[in-house]
Amino acid sequence: TVVTQLEGDRTKITKSILTGTLIPLVMLLGWNAVLLGNIINNPDAMISSVVDPIALLQQEGIGGEHLGQLVAVFSELAVTTSMIGFIYGLLDAWTDLFQLPSAGKRFEKYKPALFAACLLPPLLFSLNNPRLFLEALEYGGAFGVSTLFLVLPPIMVWNQRYGDDQQSLTSPPMVPLGKIPLGSLWKVAGTLILEQGGDKLGVWEALRQAMDQIQF
Repeated sequence: TVVTQLEGDRTKITKSILTGTLIPLVMLLGWNAVLLGNIINNPDAMISSVVDPIALLQQEGIGGEHLGQLVAVFSELAVTTSMIGFIYGLLDAWTDLFQLPSAGKRFEKYKPALFAACLLPPLLFSLNNPRLFLEALEYGGAFGVSTLFLVLPPIMVWNQRYGDDQQSLTSPPMVPLGKIPLGSLWKVAGTLILEQGGDKLGVWEALRQAMDQIQF
């Protein structure tokens, strides 16, 4: 999507990726700093083993009178930006599936149907089960996102560069060191999927209990 929107301009793509990565990183670090700082200053939260960070920061007397409003705005912005990315991604998927252009008269003709295909299914599912989004996010973040962004792109690049049907590159690679970053992405994805899979299946908790029994 980024390459298509920026018409393959290498400089613009680099700036877009770096800026688009830096901003969420700064927001995440700020969020963690505010959250950890308020938990440390809240004895009740320190005692509890399960803490809802949004509910904690929205409590009266925690972090000042305006912090709860800022947290609500931050949460809404997070959902909004996720929704924008979700719609762009699905639009590209539907146009590719039905071999439609991404702009022009033909696209405008099918635009309402494309947006309906993007928005109606999740709307119907959420009306049937309001917590489905959180459950899907929990599993999708652990397995779906890792597969989609950490496994498939390196495989596609690897096949294009080093596969039997390797194609000549029209531009030099943007990331240096060849096979090393591609293999590193597979390593990160595999580790994350195994770690999250073991956590969902209770493997790590069973191992911790077994180690505690051995120690005592």
